[in-house]
Amino acid sequence: MKNLIIRLNDSNGLQKSPEGVKINKLSSSISPANFIKLLKEADNKVNPRIANVNKITKAIHETLETNPELLFYKSKGLLVATESCKILERNRIEVSFDDDEHEGIMDGGHNSFAIAIYLIDKLFERKIKTWNDCKEFWNENYEEILKRFHDRETEFKFSIPIEIITPNEEAGALEEYFDNISEICSARNNNVQLSETAKGNQVGYYDYLKELLEPNFDVIWKAGENGKIKSEDVISVAAIPLAFLKNKGKLPGEIKHLNKISLYSQKSKCVDFYNSVIDNPEVSESKSGRHILTNEFVKSALTLVSDILVFFDNMYIEFPNLYHQASPGKFGRISAVKMAKSKVPFYSTNELSSYLYPFGFFVPLIAGLTELMEIDELNQKVKWRVNPNNLDLLKLDLTQYVNIIKLVNFDPQKIGKGEVFYTEAETVFSKIV
Repeated sequence: MKNLIIRLNDSNGLQKSPEGVKINKLSSSISPANFIKLLKEADNKVNPRIANVNKITKAIHETLETNPELLFYKSKGLLVATESCKILERNRIEVSFDDDEHEGIMDGGHNSFAIAIYLIDKLFERKIKTWNDCKEFWNENYEEILKRFHDRETEFKFSIPIEIITPNEEAGALEEYFDNISEICSARNNNVQLSETAKGNQVGYYDYLKELLEPNFDVIWKAGENGKIKSEDVISVAAIPLAFLKNKGKLPGEIKHLNKISLYSQKSKCVDFYNSVIDNPEVSESKSGRHILTNEFVKSALTLVSDILVFFDNMYIEFPNLYHQASPGKFGRISAVKMAKSKVPFYSTNELSSYLYPFGFFVPLIAGLTELMEIDELNQKVKWRVNPNNLDLLKLDLTQYVNIIKLVNFDPQKIGKGEVFYTEAETVFSKIV
């Protein structure tokens, strides 16, 4: 049990909702000593962002150096979520942090990070740059942090505002807390304009997809997290088999169709489409504030995503060869192309491309993979008619596709946004038996 007792600078008790919401709120402030205890137990996994060193943390450090007594007024402090908050005597409270998905620092991650690395710097003369390194250092050196702070406590004269969100003791309060905690968290973080992927990640839209892709693809699912691949790029690809299901009438009618061109020109629309699919009650059910995927067709569609990501990387390497095969012209002479070794976009292989060039040249071919999919009515799933990674790419006939590229003067924007390329790509794959 990660139960923690901390002392508040003052306490007015738990505030009830005037509208009858079964969630209480407590507002106060804590000392650096109690902050040290809090950070030992509370993580920020409930927060849609990961804190890192930036202008916000630097500004907080400046305040702590020059006017620490003003931190109470200048900072919003911490917003902490806990499933249990007991009021004790002498301004003390006992809070729980057993469930990282629903408890912890839900807003004020940069405040927590800035104060923590400031204390580490002052007490140990060590610079920390990431939240994960900070938490690791805190856990490994907790007793020493307490000891050094106790010896120099008079040097740290500041108070940290804190607000605590917790379910009340009424029947059904914990369920109401689970249902609303993500929305509250997202709203509190709106001042940084959370992306739709950050919000979707917060409520579990991508949990099933994550399980399928990890550990083979290093995706950044949460803002500020380390990784190589943007979640928006992966979700856009994941929208392809979902769009196939929609076109085959296997998704709820109220879900709107997705234009394949969005894969290149408007990834935000792909994310919105994906989110709308997972959010639908015929596709998933909400448990403890997170969406649990239940639709077998959608589950099977997401199993194809890994294959599409690998194919995307293979196509990036092979497309110049396909171009040369279909045309006597030199791919390297196209103005948008550079002769330079480059890594594949989803890092599924260490093999390098001989060229650095826009994805727009071949994105229509990625979207055209729907022609290799088929519906298995008996087992209620979508599957590959032919797995694209089993194809000999050099046997694809791209003659017409390349001829149209020439008609638009080799402009990757016109290729990526041109309906005719998507139609031709479908024709290319429809011929495969």
